[in-house]
Order: sequence, then structure tokens, then C-alpha cells
Amino acid sequence: MAVEIRQRPTRSRRPQASKVASRNSLNDLTGKQWIKRTKSWLICDSRRYHRNRNTELHPARYPEELVIEFVEFFTKRGQWVLDPFAGSGATLIGCHETGRHAVGIELSDRYADMSRQRLTEQGASGCHVLNGDASRVDDPAFWEAGLNGTMSDLMCSEDSLPRFDCIMTSPPYWDMLRRSRGGVQSTHKQRAKQGLDTHYSDHDADLGNICDYEEFIEALGGIFDRCARLLRHRGYMIVVAQNVRVPEGEVRPLAWDLTRRISQTLSFQGERIWCQDSKKLGIWGYPTVFVPNYHHHYCLIFQRK
Repeated sequence: MAVEIRQRPTRSRRPQASKVASRNSLNDLTGKQWIKRTKSWLICDSRRYHRNRNTELHPARYPEELVIEFVEFFTKRGQWVLDPFAGSGATLIGCHETGRHAVGIELSDRYADMSRQRLTEQGASGCHVLNGDASRVDDPAFWEAGLNGTMSDLMCSEDSLPRFDCIMTSPPYWDMLRRSRGGVQSTHKQRAKQGLDTHYSDHDADLGNICDYEEFIEALGGIFDRCARLLRHRGYMIVVAQNVRVPEGEVRPLAWDLTRRISQTLSFQGERIWCQDSKKLGIWGYPTVFVPNYHHHYCLIFQRK
């Protein structure tokens, strides 16, 4: 008797596209994508955005890839991000590339214009630059004059202030940009020779011009207190900071002092360490004193609860 042999249907080996869980209220990531973004360190030092003279003028940029890493985790597409120290516009460009809206506040007329030019070139109509002092961020008059009615969907009727889903920024690292690097031909000195900016500005409201360390921490903490008023309930704020070595030979733990100050208002949720693996090494302290090459920054994460 002939026996009919039936083969089991073969299963496709092509991986099925993962879906974002419906209960995911934070972002648009799948579980696999989520877990990769929770590793406590990441290497990020691409320069593909920095190949023009305008952005090179800014003395302390951070890469758009770093912005994307965080805004994709802490927001959904279409939500709003605030950067109170916008600089050359990295946060705004990163938000545009990921389908987020953003507002950047920049004290310097020069850098504000630089950011606007970059946004125009990218066609980033959903991102905006306000030229002004971030210490006025909780003043309704500041927003009324700056927004000019163009972002009415951001405004909260109760206090006439906008509400943001996330804040991401990198403030001045105290007066580090004004400090001497000794006799070594540092990047700082090379920039000076090339006619590039070595500090932010000479503006009286520029926090990078405050000489007293404790005064700087309090002034910066005060701005973040005000920014917290604009953060929605359970929204996150990411502050990129670095510890600073002073000429007297000690290190000021700026990142941790700032963490303690901001924690008076927001809940500290941890940090991710941004590593710059391709940054040039300097021969500091040789041959008698240990001086580290700082190739990492702390991405401090806070939440409004």
C-alpha cells in the first residue's frame, strides 16, 4: 500500500517586525530597542554634522546623534522638546530628524542666528529659536514676545506658559572655556590660532562668566528650577555635564554638585555616560602629576513627579 508522506509547512526564517507595545506611553521603541538604550554608557563622537565653518565657530558642541539617542527614548514623535541653552542648535536638528518639535533658547545673537540658519537649511519648520535669557523661561511675557502666537498649542491657559514633554540641554561647564590649558598646544589654543571662538560670550548674563563656583551652581540650578515648571508631569530632563579640573590641581565634581542642586526640584533617575573614543589625547601632567584626559560626559536624567 502506498503511503502518502505529507511535509510540514516550512516556517519563514525572516524575522517579523516587532511592534511597539500599546501600553508604551513613553516612546515609540520596541522592547529590544528599549533595552539597548538603557546601557549606562554609549560611544558617540560622529562629526558628520560639523563640517561647516558656522558650527565650528561654537566652542562646545555636542553631536546630534547624542540628542537622537535620548529624545527617541524620552518622547514620542510629534512631541515637544525644550533646550534652554541651544548653542549651535544640535538639539533642534536632532529633534527635527526624529519627527519631534523643539524650542531652543539662546542668549547669544550670533549662535541664535546660526541655529536658525541650520533649521532653515534643513527645512525644520517645527523647530524654533528664541533669542534671550533662559533665566526668564518662567516669565509669560518672555514667551508671548518670543512665540508671537506661532505655537499656541504649547501654551497652558492656567499660567500662560508652554508645556514640554522633555528637556534636553548642555549648559556651560562653569568657566572652563576661559581657563588656561598651560603650555600644551591644546584644542583650546589651536582654536584661538584659527580665529574660532574659545568661549561663549562676554554677556553679563552668560553663566560661563561667573567666577565663583558655588554661585555658578546656584545660578544654573535656579534656571533648571524654572525650566521644571514647563515640564509636563512625569516628563524627563536630560542635562549633559562634565567634572572640571581647575588650575590649582583639583577636580570640581560639577556633574554631581549640579545633580544635588537640581534634585531639590526634580527626581534624579540616574545617568548615562557619553564616551568620546576618537578625541585626541593630551600629555597633561607628564612626567610628575596625574591629570586625566576627560573623554566622557555625564548625561544626568531627572523626572518631574
